[in-house]
Amino acid sequence: MVFESASLIDGTGGAPRSGMTVVVTDGRISDVGESGFVAIPDNATRVDLTGKWILPGLLNGNVHLTDSMTMMGPGAIEYLARHEHHLEDVIIEAAQVALKQGVTTVFDTHNAVGPVLAARDRIAAGHDVGARIFAAGNIIGFGGPFSADFFAAASQTASPTFVKRINDQWEAGVGHQLTLLPVREIRARVRDYLDRGVDMLKIGVSDHLPMTVGLDRSYLTFSEHALRVMIEEAREREIPVLSHTLSVQALQLSVDLAVDVLIHATVTMRQPIDHATIDAILAKDLACGVQTVTDKYRSMLDATQSPLAVLVDAANEHLLMQAGANIFLSTDAGCTPSDVLDDLGVVGTDERPWTLGSDHFDWVRGITEKGMAPMTAIVSATANVARAYNMFDELGSIEPGKVADLLVLNADPLDSIDNLRDIHSVYKAGAEVDRGSLPTRPLVTARS
Repeated sequence: MVFESASLIDGTGGAPRSGMTVVVTDGRISDVGESGFVAIPDNATRVDLTGKWILPGLLNGNVHLTDSMTMMGPGAIEYLARHEHHLEDVIIEAAQVALKQGVTTVFDTHNAVGPVLAARDRIAAGHDVGARIFAAGNIIGFGGPFSADFFAAASQTASPTFVKRINDQWEAGVGHQLTLLPVREIRARVRDYLDRGVDMLKIGVSDHLPMTVGLDRSYLTFSEHALRVMIEEAREREIPVLSHTLSVQALQLSVDLAVDVLIHATVTMRQPIDHATIDAILAKDLACGVQTVTDKYRSMLDATQSPLAVLVDAANEHLLMQAGANIFLSTDAGCTPSDVLDDLGVVGTDERPWTLGSDHFDWVRGITEKGMAPMTAIVSATANVARAYNMFDELGSIEPGKVADLLVLNADPLDSIDNLRDIHSVYKAGAEVDRGSLPTRPLVTARS
């Protein structure tokens, strides 16, 4: 295929170029250059993009395709009871919701390991359409959806058998029980877990007990010795190491240990990140997943006195932005049921950052409201994610040799970042996505 006469934003941060041609051969970009100066292969399908803007397909560096936010509230029991035997299909649906809106690759950092790996493989094999999935499965040291880490109240009403069945799917031998074990046993459990074929290892450096003990405290989950052992195992497999942190101490420890990716790096329960930690982040070139919200949504959280407001820290966002940290698109979003959104009332409406499909649009709006330039925001949603996960040789920019994931827009996103919503077409590995057909089998997104 040959895409001609487009205005090109290639994802590297360079100035946009008008009148450009992109040649795609066997799903990869084979040439990029000015229209009229690029060789057109014989029998190529030519697509005229005059007046259109072409960008790399977007990448989201932190999603939960089964909705982890829903699992933290009263909707958890119904959500999982409804879909317990169809989790693969729910994950496929969520990947399709993302792809429809221009996100061609997602990094799922918390999910039931069996279903998410199966869904990943179904999409990779071409059996199902959807955003490309890279998956961590469980967060090491976290219990399942009906544990104290998410919604322990479920155990008071749901049957013990159901609670155990659900929790076991997520915990997969590396749940909260791991915190009780000697380091040698932790190593063995993590090694067995990695044998399942996850794409990255996400470690709970701090706890995940906000629904149990409140949002005014946080605890370290593992000793430094245990953390080093887990990181060693991941390094042997040459996969990225991600940290979950909710405090300055946990963030500092993660930086000291040089994990690759700091998930929600700015969430420190409103405590400022110290400059020494920021300097170390820069010196070690660590990737920072930032979970931002729009000004409008932040005002809504404050007005409703939502406990979730403490998870949003514009001051820390500014600190990382001003320092020049590698910030990437990271939303924690999932495929949220419509009835759960209705029950949330005003905080479940427009600009909710945890609703997959619109989350990335709200993220780029929110981060530009904090002062990030639109071009930098685009790089944060493309190249920076690929670099964070050591995949920039394959994804994240429009350059020869890379996978041909393309987002075609009707309007200039540098004029207004909201023009990312004005999608003309989406291509994944050179094949046009039938956006109108997605999701193909609505389960979570179906309205009764």
